Amino acid sequence: MAIDIKPGSKIKVTLEKAPSNEAASKTLARIFRSNSAGRQARRVRKALRTSAFEGRQRGGRIWRVMPKAPRLCQPEKGTTCELTATTQLIRDLNSVERFVKVS
Repeated sequence: MAIDIKPGSKIKVTLEKAPSNEAASKTLARIFRSNSAGRQARRVRKALRTSAFEGRQRGGRIWRVMPKAPRLCQPEKGTTCELTATTQLIRDLNSVERFVKVS
């Protein structure tokens, strides 16, 4: 059963149960990361990482060594967010529809 949403509409996504596999977990993290709070956290994280990069010399040039970025959004049961539906978001929601409630 596919989720019937039109692109451009506002939707509310609620996580009803924890994902059972890593792929679904990553997809849900990507979905919840795309709201405004997630975008702001990504900007802050990027600024912190780029200001604290480590430079090493490789072949006579400076090579930027960036630390691994931590996962910012680990949605748990009951977490909600409001998003604007896009075609990519609709595809992602269809792949994890057994874990979320869309309204």
